[in-house]
Amino acid sequence: MPDLKNPHQALAAALVISVVATDEERVNAAVDQAEKIASMLDDRDFQLVKDVCEICLTMLGEGEDSVVVR
Repeated sequence: MPDLKNPHQALAAALVISVVATDEERVNAAVDQAEKIASMLDDRDFQLVKDVCEICLTMLGEGEDSVVVR
């Protein structure tokens, strides 16, 4: 895990882990962590972090929006 420098980075990491984790325990822990971190941010900051994570995950996933060469 990278050295997270602020709540925005911590939220991004928790959101990504909640999507890519392979077991339910890690997913649930990441969701809980994301909710706690999100409660420390205002709505605008939360939405910005969420939007960035959604775009990145879409680009790194499969499908027509993917930028990953396989």
